[in-house]
Amino acid sequence: MKRIKDTDIIPLIIAPANIRQSIFKVLEGTSRKESKQGREILAHIDQVEAWLAAEISAGVFRLSCFGEEMIVQRGKARRIQFLYSYYEKIGIHAIMNIVEQLTYNRLIRTTGASLKRRGTHDLLALIRRDMAADPDGTRYTYTDDISKFYESIDQGVMMDCLRHYFKGPLILAMLERFVRLMPHGLSIGLRSSQHYGNLLLSLYLDHVLKSRERNKHYYRYCDDKRLMAGTKPELWRGAHIIERQVEMAKLTIKPGARIFPTADGVDFLGYVIRPTHVRIRKSNKQRTARKLKKIKSKTRRREIIASFYSLCKHADAKNLFYKLTGIKMADYSKLKTLSELGIPSTPGQRADGTKNFLGREVPLRALVGSTICIVDFQSGISTKYSRKALREAQENGETEAVEKTKYLISARMVSPHRANLTAAGAVLKKGEPFKFFTGYPDMWTICDKLREAGLLEQNVVTIEREDNRKFTEFRFT
Repeated sequence: MKRIKDTDIIPLIIAPANIRQSIFKVLEGTSRKESKQGREILAHIDQVEAWLAAEISAGVFRLSCFGEEMIVQRGKARRIQFLYSYYEKIGIHAIMNIVEQLTYNRLIRTTGASLKRRGTHDLLALIRRDMAADPDGTRYTYTDDISKFYESIDQGVMMDCLRHYFKGPLILAMLERFVRLMPHGLSIGLRSSQHYGNLLLSLYLDHVLKSRERNKHYYRYCDDKRLMAGTKPELWRGAHIIERQVEMAKLTIKPGARIFPTADGVDFLGYVIRPTHVRIRKSNKQRTARKLKKIKSKTRRREIIASFYSLCKHADAKNLFYKLTGIKMADYSKLKTLSELGIPSTPGQRADGTKNFLGREVPLRALVGSTICIVDFQSGISTKYSRKALREAQENGETEAVEKTKYLISARMVSPHRANLTAAGAVLKKGEPFKFFTGYPDMWTICDKLREAGLLEQNVVTIEREDNRKFTEFRFT
């Protein structure tokens, strides 16, 4: 097998498209974009790309520090590591994104953990297909699990494994820093660890069983394995091979390994799989039932039902779905979203006649120095501040007081002034839609003239700020 050189992988990692994609993947979600680190990265995105590419090209990219937290999930306590720096998260994502692409085809087809276009349902479909096509060859099943998989991985063995796939000194130096982040084992939570685990078991176990020993029916999800054969002696032989290979990788199999008839049900991937039908694992049923009984939020209830439906549709669980949700699966599958029904959710016009503009609301002060395109606007908008001012005026005896309404303007960013946007906590990219309120008559007049001339969406204006001793005024130029 040809090993991957620095010249084969480094140019792919530092490609602008890969680094830019990694930036937006790490900064997914409004909370990350609007965090202090997120705003800083987006405000200097070109420099961040250049710094990251330079560090990776020289092989000096490294992880500086990390945090830890204890998570208890289904009765198991795990210590999870996480990186503080978004910059380091972007770097490791850019590196591992290409590493995964180049080693994807070297993994066996019947493994399904942490791999694109593979997962529990894909692996379940392969098992059901093999059971139906070869009932005699899947009569018995061997099952086992590795004890504390990530914490038990020997770092020297892991590096020997990586040298089997890579031979460039630069890429190996960076990958080794991810391996040796912890004193022992691999970090749980680091972007690289799941794929490292796949590569390790692929080398020591998967290809030995599938390619050398010719076991047709072997399936692995992370460190959880199932081996099927027509007779028990075949499985005992396979079990001895697995035990030997796992020991070579300096790992340990849990004591619960066993061989049993497949007809008794193979507990794997969240399902109990039999040759004739598939049921959902009891603990998954109980957990869903408890959540549906406990949760009061309608939105959260819809999310749980949708998740449970995706689990049930790959099993024979129509009656179970109806019993827990009160909805028949055939009826649930016919439910359609607003877009499928042809009903736009946004933009549009509300029942009270006000327009529903796209994008987030941005304070006017954040737009100073930015160049924008006015797309649309609506006049006479009542705000909580104008209603409060009117109420206070009436309480002070001003019977003829009138509410000072505002214009709501929908715009598109043409050239952002990143410093002012960042200072105000707003992050807007070129071409992004947004909206803002204005109570300045000069701005109203310009908006009205643009509409009269038919120049909405065909204009470019810059927002300026004028500070006098008595007041501050904003205007379009």
